[in-house]
Amino acid sequence: MLTSLRNFAAAAALAFGFALPASATTTLGTDFTDLWWGGGTENGWGLNIIHQNSIIFATLYVYNQDGTPRFYSGSETRATSSTSFSGPLYDTRGTYFGTVPYNAGAFTAAQVGTITLTFSGANTGTLQYNVGGVTVTKSITRFGFGGNNLSGNYLGGVTASSTCGGTNQLTLIFDTLQVSHSGSSVTMTVNFFNNNAVASRCVFTGTYSQQGSLGTVQGNYNCTFGTTQGNQGTFTVSEIHPQQSGFTGRFVGSDQFCSSHSGWFGGVRDVI
Repeated sequence: MLTSLRNFAAAAALAFGFALPASATTTLGTDFTDLWWGGGTENGWGLNIIHQNSIIFATLYVYNQDGTPRFYSGSETRATSSTSFSGPLYDTRGTYFGTVPYNAGAFTAAQVGTITLTFSGANTGTLQYNVGGVTVTKSITRFGFGGNNLSGNYLGGVTASSTCGGTNQLTLIFDTLQVSHSGSSVTMTVNFFNNNAVASRCVFTGTYSQQGSLGTVQGNYNCTFGTTQGNQGTFTVSEIHPQQSGFTGRFVGSDQFCSSHSGWFGGVRDVI
């Protein structure tokens, strides 16, 4: 399978070694799934967001005036734009957790207000909700409690829309991807064959940071095509979302040949 992928890549139509004909692309929105909070100065309350397609299921855990915990849910928080979601807020009641068997008929959901989420970026936003006559507006950020590690062997690389010498084109750097990740230091190496079937390599070295479950790598890259020096530039991979099967992130960069690259970086985890 790897051989056929290499042969396919070598046959592709030179920024980065591969240049594909320009075509329409689809812009995918940010996945806002995560645990969110109001920051360290408001420790103790939070918002759990599960984002599927154009709907967010939001669970809000806060406190009554007497300090007892309460939670509200927004199971129908629908997109009004790519970065805004709004819907009813419910107070739910049901069977005592120690009851066996569980009585599904005891469940009730009463609307007590509305919830609106407006995101200013992948990692920041504004929460506004009301319960009865009380309206609350909070700035929110992703809450992180466990660092990810991207180390491993993958099949992957970069696919991007590029502007090189004033010409728009699609760029592909794809084959074996090795990632070394220690602390905040990340090195991502893609070994591939360019369009002339020359063994080539691009090395992306940068600093890793993380907000919530999403990571970012910023740094420099250096490509060689055989013994010939190729593209050298700067890059950012943001919204890195690791999974058991691999990882993906948004890629932007530029170098001495191309004023911009915009696309995706990632890979499927190899069994090797």
